[in-house]
Amino acid sequence: MFGWDDARYFLEIHRAGSLSAAGRGLRVNQSTVGRRLAALESVLGVRLFDRTPGGYLLTPAGETLLPRAERMEEEALAAARDVAGGEARLAGTVRLTSPEAFGSRFLTTRLADFHQRYPDITLELVADNRAFSLSRREADVALRLARPAQPLLVTRQLAEVGTTLYASKGYLAARGRPRPPDFSGHQLIGFDETFQPEAEVRWLAQHARNARVVFKSNSPQSQLAAAEAGMGLALLPCYLADPVPGLVRVLPVSKGVVRGLWLVLHRDLRHTARVRALADFLADTLHRERLALRGGPESKG
Repeated sequence: MFGWDDARYFLEIHRAGSLSAAGRGLRVNQSTVGRRLAALESVLGVRLFDRTPGGYLLTPAGETLLPRAERMEEEALAAARDVAGGEARLAGTVRLTSPEAFGSRFLTTRLADFHQRYPDITLELVADNRAFSLSRREADVALRLARPAQPLLVTRQLAEVGTTLYASKGYLAARGRPRPPDFSGHQLIGFDETFQPEAEVRWLAQHARNARVVFKSNSPQSQLAAAEAGMGLALLPCYLADPVPGLVRVLPVSKGVVRGLWLVLHRDLRHTARVRALADFLADTLHRERLALRGGPESKG
């Protein structure tokens, strides 16, 4: 018998690519995942994965099982959303995901007001640059810098986030201001291969080709620290860099990147009271902060 619990383990191994990563996703240890997989393969009488140096890859039998397991997942998650969607109490847990720097440096302090207003709601903030799945209940509410195209999601643009080039006062005193489009002789703080925000990477490729990349990071907060330490020019969100006294804008926001900030909910949860309360709070709060998020007025520098 192949049940939903078996499907959960099977899907997590497929998506994670290893027993250890699947264990972290399922919140069990690696040996438990290994035992569950061995038991499932024994019951079915087939091998579901090839163990390769690059990770666990589906065998033909696993490929056959995959769409059935995904349908079981969709049904289970739809049932969970239906139950949650009927919850009218302003209590319980709401899981919010946002970009790493935005969640850590901008949003967290403002969520204190939400707690004061709704003390019986527990907030979980996942500040991470990965896009967590609302359909799989990895989060209840998301703030994203691009509008998702997946079906069954309800989206609303709350604000715009301005990003432009910053440098420390010490760096500019030593090297002078760049004269776009010529960045020769200048040092650049860039993005590593695990974090490649499309608009920002494209901007750097177009406008700062002849700068020398001296530091890369997947964290805007680390890029901020590197710029503050005088390592080079960094393309940073205005909400992150403007409050830092030692940093100045090298270019106006109008010459940088402006992206929409989107609120995202799953359609089945949009009437859940605690989810609705958080969504409304975020909409009101970020509307009031829209000028700071956009990076205006052009005064820093």
